[in-house]
Amino acid sequence: MRLAWVVWVGMALAVNAAATRAQDGRPDARVSLTGTAYGFLVGVNQGRGKLIFKERQYPFSMSAIKVGTLGYTRVDAEGQVYRLRDLADFPGRYYAVEGAFTVGQGGGGTVLRNEKGVMLYLQNLHKGVELTLGGSSVDIAFAEPSVSPSTVPAEAGAR
Repeated sequence: MRLAWVVWVGMALAVNAAATRAQDGRPDARVSLTGTAYGFLVGVNQGRGKLIFKERQYPFSMSAIKVGTLGYTRVDAEGQVYRLRDLADFPGRYYAVEGAFTVGQGGGGTVLRNEKGVMLYLQNLHKGVELTLGGSSVDIAFAEPSVSPSTVPAEAGAR
């Protein structure tokens, strides 16, 4: 059990050190998201958000698996995106080590990093009841664009 604690603390320190280095410069983009989280030992978080990159908005969906969580909360978060050079680097799997305790309403910060080096530094607000001491894996994918009648090519309507 002591070894697990040492590993958890080491991972948290490594993530925080990487986040500090990433924040030395200006953020490459901004992000906001909202979702719900619930769990008993293993938790699930699902939500939607938007990325603002090079003055354009890109909607996305997210789903997460948390290890070591108990409770139910609504999560609203905003933050900065670092090391995002190309829009294609944003979607993917992000990892975090986190600890949170919420009764009623609480907040905190979370740092996520994906396999391409993109880092999200989020300030979040939780509403509900939750205890989390563990890691999480967050999958982010761009939302499918909706097709309205005005965007369908003229040739498609003639068939």
